Amino acid sequence: MLDKLKTDYIDYGFIHCLDELDDWEEYKKNGALDYMLKLKDEGVIRHIGLSSHTPATAQVILNEAPVDMLMFSINPAYDYQQGKWAFGSVDERTALYQRCAADGIGISVMKPFAGGQVLDAATSPFGEALTPYQCFKFALDKPGVVTVLPGIATKAQVDQLLGYFDASEEEKDYSIIGSFKPSDAVGKCVYCNHCRPCPMGIDIGMVNKFYDLAKSGDAMAAEHYRQLEKNASDCVKCGHCNGRCPFGVDQMSRMEEISSYFN
Repeated sequence: MLDKLKTDYIDYGFIHCLDELDDWEEYKKNGALDYMLKLKDEGVIRHIGLSSHTPATAQVILNEAPVDMLMFSINPAYDYQQGKWAFGSVDERTALYQRCAADGIGISVMKPFAGGQVLDAATSPFGEALTPYQCFKFALDKPGVVTVLPGIATKAQVDQLLGYFDASEEEKDYSIIGSFKPSDAVGKCVYCNHCRPCPMGIDIGMVNKFYDLAKSGDAMAAEHYRQLEKNASDCVKCGHCNGRCPFGVDQMSRMEEISSYFN
């Protein structure tokens, strides 16, 4: 195969679509992992990737294998326990994203539209259609995410999706999902920035993200936080953000908590 590709290496070898721990144990038992690690030592494989839909299984594999990149399904349906591949609670999925960010494991998002399910009001578990741009922004706002890979069939679809780069913030705003959130998502910042504009110029979503990443062990998060032009210590507790947050987050209290943590 490498001869046909006219190369002596491949960038990624994949641990593919492992969603159950039994599958992972079988993968190790049959020698597939050892063979992949051997090829990596020889330079034939440069990096190891993992593809999974299940946070708990992915966490175990990340503990046991030198994974550099994770392909994982992220969209508003799956993150809120709606749909065929909606595995894991809000906290379990969030913990996986934060771990990847802290450990330098890039997440490549698959199924950003839940297989097209959320793009059609007739099939959306929320009873309302979302747009591709809302789904893109939702995924890209998650810690650790470096790219989003939607399925495409025509050039017209490519042109439509590339329109994301010229779309307005209003077109990307996915705060509507706050009206369908499950109970375990209430009071948790998802970095949507629907609370903006802040009168003091604080990027509230980014402040929250760096705080959550710092607490999860990301060594660079504190440095990134301190490079922000405005941060939590600039909050004057005007309450504007609290009144606009679709997820019921008490951002005034969060800003005080975050300022204390970093100081």
